[in-house]
Order: sequence, then C-alpha cells, then structure tokens
Amino acid sequence: MILFDTSVLSRIFRRRRPGPEELRLRASFEALMRGEAPLGLPGIVLQEVLSGLPSEAAFRELRARLLGAFTIVPASVDDHLEAARLRNVCLSKGANVSGIDCLIAAIAIAGGHALFTADADFAAIRQHSRLELYAGHGLG
Repeated sequence: MILFDTSVLSRIFRRRRPGPEELRLRASFEALMRGEAPLGLPGIVLQEVLSGLPSEAAFRELRARLLGAFTIVPASVDDHLEAARLRNVCLSKGANVSGIDCLIAAIAIAGGHALFTADADFAAIRQHSRLELYAGHGLG
C-alpha cells in the first residue's frame, strides 16, 4: 500500500494557487488515483489534513473525498512505541524530526508500506530506519 503524508495532501487539496511543485505532486497523485495500487492514510494524517478548514461544509466535503478514496490506517500502541524509539535514534544522530513524522514513519514501516511525502524530514528518518519512500514524486 502507498500511504500519503500530510505534506502531499495539503498541497493538493488546500493550496489556492498551486506552483510547479504542487502541480507535480498533483500529477503523481492523480496517476496513483487512476492506478491499481492500494492507497491509505495514517489516521493522524487524516486528522491533520482536516484540521483548520474554514467551514463545516469544507470539512464535510474533504472528509467525504478522503474517506471515499483511502484506507485509514490507525496507529497501534506498538506504532507509538516505535515512533518514540525512532525519534530518539534520529535525535541521537543529529536529525531533529517531529514526533508526528516518526509516528507516520512507524505506521508505514510496520505495515510494509511506501510513504508518499514532500517533507524532507522523512529523508532523514529513512537514513535511520527501514522507511520506504514512494519514488514517484522525487523525494524517494
């Protein structure tokens, strides 16, 4: 399964004036949506993407689009424990990555999923873990 990170979805769904990077991400996203690969969202990504929307109508519309297109992958207790361990490893190696990013990475690693992201923190996490990045967008 290919899991999506917040950095990709917010650029696709929430940018009013997409630039070249957003257009490139959108093209990769649309190709995946037309393809056969299973697609998913970590539960925390669902929460992040739906947070801060300007209206209840916008929330309902985006929620329906996301829930209709993606399998939601909730974090387990083991995922939270691995995220903490992974963050500690990264910090000990000089990579100051967020705990949320480590949780997303832990979910991807545990499920054997590739992560579609535009966030450079995941390249740092990959250096210290078995995280697989989806290569169809440039960061992988």
